Amino acid sequence: MAHAATLSALTAELVEVITSTSSQSDPGRFNVLRESSLRRLNQHNFLRTNQFDVEENLNGFEEHFRVANKDSLADALRERLDALPRISNKWTPEVLHLLLQLVDQPIKKSKLADLKLLTEPDGTSGSSLTWDEIAKEEGWDQDRDIWKNVKFGGDSSDDEYFEGTSDISEAEVTSASTVDAQDEEFPGNLLVDSHDENGLNQIRETQVWRNAVPPKDAAGRPQKITISEFHVVREMLWMLNGLENTLFDAQGTPSLQFQMKHSSWEVYKALLGSFSEANRQLSIIRGFVKQSQQVPLLQAFQEAVEKRLRSFNNKISDLQARYVDIQRDVVISLARVLDNVRPHIQPLACLSELIQQLQHSKYSHPFHYLELLFETAEVAQLEGSEVIYEFIATLFFECFQVYLRSIRLWMEFGELIEGDKTFFISSSSSQVPMSQVWTDQFNLRKTADGKLYVPRFLQPAASKILTTGKSVVVLKLLGKYRPINSHIPEPPLSVNEGFASSYGIFTPFSEVFNDVFERWMESKHHAASTILQRALFESCGLWSILDALQQVYLMSNGSRSDLFAFAIFNNIDIINENWHDRFNLTALSHEAFNNISNAHRIGASVSSDGLTDNVKDVRKSVRKGLSSVRIVYRLSWPIRIVLSNESLAQYQAAFTFLLQLRRATYVLHKYRLVSDGIAGTANTSSGQSTYYGLRTRLLWLCNTLHSYLGTIVLGPLTAELQKNIQQAEDVAAMIATHNAFAKQMVSEMCLGRKLDPIRECILDMFDLAIRLQDARQSESEREQEEEQELSRLSVMSSSVRHESRRYVETGEEEDETFLLDQDRTLMLQDTEKTFPEVLREIRADYDRHLKFIASGLGGVARASSDAAAGKWGLLAEMLEVGIQERR
Repeated sequence: MAHAATLSALTAELVEVITSTSSQSDPGRFNVLRESSLRRLNQHNFLRTNQFDVEENLNGFEEHFRVANKDSLADALRERLDALPRISNKWTPEVLHLLLQLVDQPIKKSKLADLKLLTEPDGTSGSSLTWDEIAKEEGWDQDRDIWKNVKFGGDSSDDEYFEGTSDISEAEVTSASTVDAQDEEFPGNLLVDSHDENGLNQIRETQVWRNAVPPKDAAGRPQKITISEFHVVREMLWMLNGLENTLFDAQGTPSLQFQMKHSSWEVYKALLGSFSEANRQLSIIRGFVKQSQQVPLLQAFQEAVEKRLRSFNNKISDLQARYVDIQRDVVISLARVLDNVRPHIQPLACLSELIQQLQHSKYSHPFHYLELLFETAEVAQLEGSEVIYEFIATLFFECFQVYLRSIRLWMEFGELIEGDKTFFISSSSSQVPMSQVWTDQFNLRKTADGKLYVPRFLQPAASKILTTGKSVVVLKLLGKYRPINSHIPEPPLSVNEGFASSYGIFTPFSEVFNDVFERWMESKHHAASTILQRALFESCGLWSILDALQQVYLMSNGSRSDLFAFAIFNNIDIINENWHDRFNLTALSHEAFNNISNAHRIGASVSSDGLTDNVKDVRKSVRKGLSSVRIVYRLSWPIRIVLSNESLAQYQAAFTFLLQLRRATYVLHKYRLVSDGIAGTANTSSGQSTYYGLRTRLLWLCNTLHSYLGTIVLGPLTAELQKNIQQAEDVAAMIATHNAFAKQMVSEMCLGRKLDPIRECILDMFDLAIRLQDARQSESEREQEEEQELSRLSVMSSSVRHESRRYVETGEEEDETFLLDQDRTLMLQDTEKTFPEVLREIRADYDRHLKFIASGLGGVARASSDAAAGKWGLLAEMLEVGIQERR
């Protein structure tokens, strides 16, 4: 952000200095200029100067000097160019490029004498003698007559004068003059000695029409100047080559004062219009070629266009050669010339329209011309224009090679070109942890409106390109990167001439490109993805990690999970205030899951929200305390790439729900009356029957949920996950597969936001199980106190006490003090309600909740298009069995 702010401030200052416009004087224009300048600066890649272009330009100046008869300047330039390599360094091309940019009419303004100013004066040498000093010493500095022109008289001859001037000139040349004689130009050197006067006269006669005055008719109206068809053909060909001619002005507008012999004005005018339109389209291309481009992508496009324009000029030159160097009889026909050049003009006309679209596009991306070329090729293919199709498609693939450099560097080496703003992959400016390299270090670049900064024809492959480079980066971090074998040639990403016929004229260009690019991309993608997948499976132990997650979070091994869960439940039931101790929970997890690999990486704790809950409240509800239990299986950073934080959070949600379900089942199975196990002593009161009926229904509900989650949800999903991950094409597909599994798992377990009311209702059912057992235990304590009071004076009080009804832990009938040591006030939630009243409320709540869960699941399943809707409906049908039995 600091760099962006500095660049914005400097750009604003530059705009204000150059345009004399500030944000106070004209804020609208100032903002437009600043934003456009910033955009140009951001898109500039700051490439090194092309030294070959610099050398070519300097050689061109030497040639220009010789053509302009300034051989002395050309020799001086050549002498210095030959000496330059001995003192050059890496910045020499940049310095010469800067000097070339500062050139201003070198033919007119360059003087050889100015080179003298570059030499440092020799301090040891004496003062030089000048002509002024000589004239003053000889006394003829005041003699003005010496400079007068010589008047030839009768006694003098021209020969004598020329001899004298010749001697003077020779003396002056050999003297120590400060002016180099070679820098002088003599008009005589420009004269051409022609010995073919007849040929020269013929040429003059053929060119008379150029400056002829239009004749006038009897009424004084000007008439057309008639010219031959040969002259028209020649002018037309010059115009197509971009040269000056008489029939068309610089804008390509035809002159209407000429008319071709032996042709009507309408035909001649129509032909002129056809050539004028061709010239207009060619002028657009020539103007684009002359523009200065700074972005490498546009430079490549400009060079490709210039190459095709040069090829067109060569074809026109070959056509001119038929009429200049005539080897056989040639019929001069302007219509024939138009037919000959039309096949060559048509592709260039299409290219001209494309360039116009590019120039009229506001705030276009540097790769926008590639999109235009792609679309134009598709249109040409649909129209059946095979010539234009091949021309544009070949041009597209040629220009795409430049854009391909960034893609190749990324896919092969996992590297980005520094400062490249045209590529669609960006890197984070800050260093991220290795586990987040895949998700946060590299991303697809997006525009301000949220669209991908990717050429439209590459958008389907953008994710795959990103994945390949990420795979290479991760392999480098793992130390398992192996460069692609250079001796294996990559599939060519180009098309040859006639590719339309090889692919079929009816094959869309998009299919042609996708086929070519897919083969090229697969050669880079497959190797990196295969090596990284093998490393994750073999070196990092991905299979064992997935199996461990299923045991720890999804409780696939019930006996191990019960060891951990029951230990927590027991601490809660005995009102242990430190039940949430992190070290104790971690030790319990290590003991319970010691059968899995790297069990020492497991840790358990309670979140800060659960630490504030009173253990008495935790004992009464599954929402308190248990929802805050967090179990963590610490993973290595390569595995964290596949198992995202979001999916691990969904694992935790599934673990919490399974732990709450186990709590309800544990409470229903944990305690029972001692007298219940003694034949003939069971209480058959109505309250006792209602209690056992409710307990049976709650056990049935918990078992139904266990069966649904284990056999219908988790079992099939984990099996499908293992299969899909093994068949995944690359790491990105593995990540997507696992994320989809975690999302589907949470959805089918009824833990999604859409089913929040149903999930809360299921938790209410779990709380009903705890309330039922607490009510029955409180009633048992009350009955025990009554019996003890009645038998207080009996000597058999101890035996009666042994036969009294109370709750004990299974297998602990001998421990009579198990519940007596607890706070009995915890067992009675409704102190003002009798045991039958509490049972009636529990039964009413159970029936209401069960109907709501079943009907709600059925309604959501029918109305939803979610993939889990089928299993929701199945669970609703399973729960409706309990409702029907109740009815």
